[in-house]
Amino acid sequence: MRIFIIIVLCMVHMHILAQDVDFKLLNNSRIQTNKTGMLVLGSWGAANVVGGLAGYAIADNAEWQSFHAMNAVWGAVNGLIAVGGYMGTKRELMRDYSMDEAYDKYKSSKRLYLINAGLDVLYIGTGAALIAYAPGFSKPQMWSGFGKSIAFQGIALLVFDGVMYGVHQGKNRKWIKALGGLGMTSDGIGYIYRF
Repeated sequence: MRIFIIIVLCMVHMHILAQDVDFKLLNNSRIQTNKTGMLVLGSWGAANVVGGLAGYAIADNAEWQSFHAMNAVWGAVNGLIAVGGYMGTKRELMRDYSMDEAYDKYKSSKRLYLINAGLDVLYIGTGAALIAYAPGFSKPQMWSGFGKSIAFQGIALLVFDGVMYGVHQGKNRKWIKALGGLGMTSDGIGYIYRF
Protein backbone atom coordinates (compact mmCIF):
# COMPACT_ATOMS: atom_id res chain seq x y z
CA MET A 1 0.00 0.00 0.00
CA ARG A 2 2.86 2.40 0.82
CA ILE A 3 4.41 1.83 -2.58
CA PHE A 4 1.06 2.57 -4.23
CA ILE A 5 0.73 5.87 -2.33
CA ILE A 6 4.31 6.84 -3.23
CA ILE A 7 3.65 6.10 -6.92
CA VAL A 8 0.43 8.14 -6.91
CA LEU A 9 2.14 11.08 -5.19
CA CYS A 10 5.00 10.97 -7.72
CA MET A 11 2.52 10.93 -10.60
CA VAL A 12 0.60 13.86 -9.11
CA HIS A 13 3.84 15.80 -8.62
CA MET A 14 4.93 15.12 -12.23
CA HIS A 15 1.49 16.20 -13.52
CA ILE A 16 1.65 19.43 -11.52
CA LEU A 17 5.15 20.16 -12.86
CA ALA A 18 3.97 19.51 -16.44
CA GLN A 19 1.08 21.94 -15.96
CA ASP A 20 3.45 24.51 -14.48
CA VAL A 21 5.58 24.44 -17.63
CA ASP A 22 2.54 24.56 -19.94
CA PHE A 23 0.91 27.57 -18.32
CA LYS A 24 4.22 29.45 -18.05
CA LEU A 25 4.89 28.89 -21.75
CA LEU A 26 1.35 29.97 -22.58
CA ASN A 27 1.66 33.05 -20.40
CA ASN A 28 4.95 34.04 -22.04
CA SER A 29 3.35 33.50 -25.44
CA ARG A 30 0.46 35.79 -24.40
CA ILE A 31 2.88 38.49 -23.30
CA GLN A 32 4.95 38.18 -26.50
CA THR A 33 1.77 38.42 -28.59
CA ASN A 34 0.80 41.63 -26.78
CA LYS A 35 4.35 42.95 -27.14
CA THR A 36 4.30 42.33 -30.90
CA GLY A 37 0.85 43.94 -31.08
CA MET A 38 2.15 47.07 -29.37
CA LEU A 39 5.01 47.26 -31.88
CA VAL A 40 2.49 47.03 -34.73
CA LEU A 41 0.23 49.65 -33.12
CA GLY A 42 3.21 51.93 -32.48
CA SER A 43 4.36 51.59 -36.08
CA TRP A 44 0.85 52.37 -37.29
CA GLY A 45 0.78 55.40 -35.01
CA ALA A 46 4.17 56.67 -36.22
CA ALA A 47 3.14 56.21 -39.86
CA ASN A 48 -0.03 58.21 -39.20
CA VAL A 49 1.86 61.04 -37.51
CA VAL A 50 4.40 61.31 -40.34
CA GLY A 51 1.83 60.78 -43.09
CA GLY A 52 -0.66 63.11 -41.44
CA LEU A 53 1.80 65.96 -41.04
CA ALA A 54 3.12 65.52 -44.59
CA GLY A 55 -0.40 65.25 -45.99
CA TYR A 56 -1.52 68.34 -44.10
CA ALA A 57 1.40 70.30 -45.53
CA ILE A 58 0.67 69.38 -49.15
CA ALA A 59 -3.16 69.16 -49.09
CA ASP A 60 -4.84 71.75 -51.28
CA ASN A 61 -8.26 71.90 -49.62
CA ALA A 62 -9.76 72.03 -46.14
CA GLU A 63 -11.27 68.53 -46.28
CA TRP A 64 -7.93 66.79 -46.92
CA GLN A 65 -6.10 69.04 -44.47
CA SER A 66 -8.61 68.04 -41.79
CA PHE A 67 -8.32 64.37 -42.76
CA HIS A 68 -4.53 64.42 -42.44
CA ALA A 69 -4.53 66.51 -39.26
CA MET A 70 -6.93 64.08 -37.56
CA ASN A 71 -4.80 61.12 -38.72
CA ALA A 72 -1.75 62.75 -37.09
CA VAL A 73 -3.67 63.18 -33.83
CA TRP A 74 -4.86 59.55 -33.91
CA GLY A 75 -1.31 58.45 -34.66
CA ALA A 76 0.04 60.32 -31.65
CA VAL A 77 -2.60 58.79 -29.35
CA ASN A 78 -2.01 55.29 -30.74
CA GLY A 79 1.74 55.79 -30.32
CA LEU A 80 1.33 56.75 -26.67
CA ILE A 81 -0.94 53.76 -26.04
CA ALA A 82 1.58 51.48 -27.76
CA VAL A 83 4.50 52.79 -25.69
CA GLY A 84 2.54 52.28 -22.46
CA GLY A 85 1.44 48.80 -23.54
CA TYR A 86 4.95 47.82 -24.61
CA MET A 87 6.41 48.94 -21.28
CA GLY A 88 3.67 46.96 -19.53
CA THR A 89 4.66 43.79 -21.39
CA LYS A 90 8.28 44.26 -20.36
CA ARG A 91 7.19 44.51 -16.70
CA GLU A 92 4.99 41.43 -17.11
CA LEU A 93 7.90 39.37 -18.45
CA MET A 94 9.76 40.02 -15.18
CA ARG A 95 6.86 38.79 -13.01
CA ASP A 96 6.30 35.22 -11.92
CA TYR A 97 2.57 34.54 -12.23
CA SER A 98 0.66 31.74 -10.58
CA MET A 99 -1.53 29.62 -12.84
CA ASP A 100 -4.65 31.49 -11.71
CA GLU A 101 -3.05 34.90 -12.26
CA ALA A 102 -1.75 33.90 -15.71
CA TYR A 103 -5.17 32.60 -16.78
CA ASP A 104 -6.86 35.75 -15.48
CA LYS A 105 -4.39 37.87 -17.48
CA TYR A 106 -5.14 35.76 -20.57
CA LYS A 107 -8.89 36.30 -20.18
CA SER A 108 -8.29 39.99 -19.49
CA SER A 109 -6.27 40.36 -22.70
CA LYS A 110 -9.07 38.83 -24.77
CA ARG A 111 -11.69 40.99 -23.03
CA LEU A 112 -9.64 44.15 -23.69
CA TYR A 113 -9.44 43.46 -27.42
CA LEU A 114 -13.18 42.73 -27.60
CA ILE A 115 -14.02 45.97 -25.79
CA ASN A 116 -11.68 47.86 -28.10
CA ALA A 117 -13.34 46.25 -31.13
CA GLY A 118 -16.69 47.57 -29.86
CA LEU A 119 -15.19 51.04 -29.53
CA ASP A 120 -13.78 50.72 -33.06
CA VAL A 121 -17.27 50.10 -34.40
CA LEU A 122 -18.38 53.23 -32.54
CA TYR A 123 -15.55 55.21 -34.18
CA ILE A 124 -16.59 53.97 -37.61
CA GLY A 125 -20.19 54.99 -36.94
CA THR A 126 -19.14 58.38 -35.62
CA GLY A 127 -17.00 58.99 -38.69
CA ALA A 128 -19.82 57.97 -41.01
CA ALA A 129 -22.24 60.26 -39.16
CA LEU A 130 -19.83 63.20 -39.43
CA ILE A 131 -19.49 62.60 -43.17
CA ALA A 132 -23.26 62.35 -43.61
CA TYR A 133 -24.12 65.44 -41.53
CA ALA A 134 -21.13 67.60 -42.53
CA PRO A 135 -23.11 69.60 -45.14
CA GLY A 136 -25.33 70.93 -42.34
CA PHE A 137 -22.41 72.20 -40.22
CA SER A 138 -20.45 75.36 -40.56
CA LYS A 139 -17.13 74.39 -42.20
CA PRO A 140 -18.54 71.22 -43.82
CA GLN A 141 -15.21 70.31 -45.47
CA MET A 142 -13.47 70.25 -42.11
CA TRP A 143 -16.09 67.99 -40.53
CA SER A 144 -16.17 65.71 -43.55
CA GLY A 145 -12.38 65.35 -43.37
CA PHE A 146 -12.53 64.59 -39.67
CA GLY A 147 -15.27 62.03 -40.29
CA LYS A 148 -13.29 60.28 -43.02
CA SER A 149 -10.25 60.09 -40.76
CA ILE A 150 -12.20 58.76 -37.77
CA ALA A 151 -13.90 56.11 -39.91
CA PHE A 152 -10.57 55.15 -41.52
CA GLN A 153 -8.84 54.85 -38.14
CA GLY A 154 -11.78 52.87 -36.74
CA ILE A 155 -11.57 50.35 -39.59
CA ALA A 156 -7.80 49.95 -39.15
CA LEU A 157 -8.13 49.52 -35.38
CA LEU A 158 -11.00 47.06 -35.81
CA VAL A 159 -8.73 44.90 -37.98
CA PHE A 160 -5.93 45.21 -35.40
CA ASP A 161 -8.13 44.35 -32.41
CA GLY A 162 -9.82 41.52 -34.31
CA VAL A 163 -6.48 39.94 -35.21
CA MET A 164 -5.17 40.33 -31.65
CA TYR A 165 -8.31 38.74 -30.22
CA GLY A 166 -8.13 35.95 -32.78
CA VAL A 167 -4.49 35.14 -31.97
CA HIS A 168 -5.27 34.97 -28.25
CA GLN A 169 -8.47 32.97 -28.78
CA GLY A 170 -6.54 30.51 -30.94
CA LYS A 171 -4.67 29.41 -27.81
CA ASN A 172 -7.85 28.83 -25.79
CA ARG A 173 -7.73 25.02 -26.08
CA LYS A 174 -4.13 24.99 -24.89
CA TRP A 175 -5.09 27.07 -21.84
CA ILE A 176 -7.98 24.75 -21.02
CA LYS A 177 -5.71 21.74 -21.41
CA ALA A 178 -3.08 23.34 -19.16
CA LEU A 179 -5.75 24.00 -16.52
CA GLY A 180 -7.31 20.53 -16.75
CA GLY A 181 -6.71 17.70 -14.32
CA LEU A 182 -5.06 17.93 -10.96
CA GLY A 183 -3.34 21.20 -10.22
CA MET A 184 -2.27 23.76 -7.68
CA THR A 185 -4.33 26.92 -7.36
CA SER A 186 -4.20 29.83 -4.95
CA ASP A 187 -6.88 28.01 -2.93
CA GLY A 188 -5.01 24.69 -2.71
CA ILE A 189 -5.04 21.51 -4.78
CA GLY A 190 -7.97 20.90 -7.08
CA TYR A 191 -9.13 18.58 -9.83
CA ILE A 192 -10.79 19.87 -12.97
CA TYR A 193 -12.70 17.57 -15.26
CA ARG A 194 -14.09 19.04 -18.48
CA PHE A 195 -16.64 17.26 -20.62
